[in-house]
Formats: sequence, C-alpha cells, structure tokens
Amino acid sequence: MKFSAKWITFFIVFALASCVSLTVNVYFPTKEIQQAAEEIEDRIRSGQGSEGMQSFFDGDIPGKSAFRLCIALGGQDAYGAEEINIDINTPIVKKIIDSRTKRYKRLEPLMDQGILGEGMDGFLAIREPKGHDLKTLTDLKKMTKEENDDRELLYKEILAGNKVEATKENLERVGTLFAQAISKKIKVGHWYQVSKDEWGQKKEEK
Repeated sequence: MKFSAKWITFFIVFALASCVSLTVNVYFPTKEIQQAAEEIEDRIRSGQGSEGMQSFFDGDIPGKSAFRLCIALGGQDAYGAEEINIDINTPIVKKIIDSRTKRYKRLEPLMDQGILGEGMDGFLAIREPKGHDLKTLTDLKKMTKEENDDRELLYKEILAGNKVEATKENLERVGTLFAQAISKKIKVGHWYQVSKDEWGQKKEEK
C-alpha cells in the first residue's frame, strides 16, 4: 500500500504540473492581440490616432471551463485571470498610438520611397541604408529607433495588461502578430519583409 500511495502522489503532482504548463500555452490571446493590432495600426496610418477609441475586447477565454481546475490549482498565475481583457484605451497605449501617429507623417514619405520597410518582427527597418550622406543616415537611424522604442513599449504594455510575462518569446510573438497586421494595413507600394533576406511590395488588390 505504501508503494501505491507514493505512485498516486507522483501522478497527482505530475498532473498538476501539466495543468500549469498547459494553461500557459492555451491562454496566450493570439486572436485578440491580432485584432487589437489591426485596430491600432489602422488608426496610426489613417491619422486618426487614439481619438474616440474604446476598449477593444473583453470576453471569456475559449475553453476556460475545461481548465478551471488547473487555474484553481496554480495555473492562474500564468495570466492572473480567467478572462482576456485586451484594453487599448489605457493612458500608456493611447500615448504611444498618438506618438506613432504623429511620427508616421514623417515616416510615410520615406516608406513611399522604399527607404524604410516593415520588418517581419513587427519593427521598422531601414531597407536601403546605402546611398545616403552621414546626416541623412543618422536621421534615419534616429527616427527608426524612436519608432521601434514606441513599438516595444506598446508590445510590453499589451502583455502587461493581460498579465502575461514580457519574456523574449512572448514579445516576439506579439511582434509577429503586429507584423501580420501591419502587412494588411500598409499602403500600396510600401515594403514589408517576407523572410530574412526577402522583401515584398504591397500590391493593389484586384
């Protein structure tokens, strides 16, 4: 009986550990972040900014009932709640959106020329660093860094708002989702990264 009790204890501990691990993987709000990203990028590129913006999503996690026991036994700390709240109407997010909207007016002509492009990691990149004088290249790097600093802060804020740890992996996931949203929202003729060494140009939809 002692041997059986030990094995029962082992299986219980293993099951609880599996629950916590599974909760972390299941509850990453991919769809909701993608929708929020499209809303944000549309506002920036249209010049609307944060004006009139409402909280984007407030709903239950799909399948949360099946994992309620996992949450109760320790999985809750993975995301801190049983509900997703993608709120893009926070003061920090609104400030970032307005900052990026204002900056976009300066970036747009450079994107029209193909000098700047949208990276597949969700960050802005200098597509054509050659052929510029030192001052122009310095200005390009400065604008790109300012834009990317805002984007990184935005990605971290979205994760923090959902009580998801801002690990390198999670930040990369958010960046990738924003890159996908950006590729839908960029102007015809603007460039976006298709792979590490390949760029694509947005075409007119037929």
